[in-house]
Amino acid sequence: MAEEKKVSYDEDVSKKSSTGLDPKVANLLAYLFGWLGGLIIWLLEKENRFVKWNALQALILGIVEVVCILVISFILGLIPYIGWFFFSWLGWVLAGVCWIFAIIAIVMGFQSKTFRIPGLAGLTDKYFKM
Repeated sequence: MAEEKKVSYDEDVSKKSSTGLDPKVANLLAYLFGWLGGLIIWLLEKENRFVKWNALQALILGIVEVVCILVISFILGLIPYIGWFFFSWLGWVLAGVCWIFAIIAIVMGFQSKTFRIPGLAGLTDKYFKM
């Protein structure tokens, strides 16, 4: 089996951020404002790998949250009977799980650690280029 290389971005938490914000605050803003906050911080950040990686993960998490609400709750919720009783609330529950992951990532960010969200961290690593 090939070993998966896990890259740590925690060493950049004490370095200067090109956004002008403290890296921990930039991490907070990226997760707090969902996909929009993640997108803005990801586009603005040029120097700090901790901030840039977390902003990309926040962007992907925000997109997953929006898909859960729109597709699962609203579109699948329109299916008569099954959709009304099952899908209409399932999307909101999954969006709540996304918020729980965001809160964990914010808390760990203030502890100068990167929280790798299961399933999304690999996707973030795949598209992270800096």
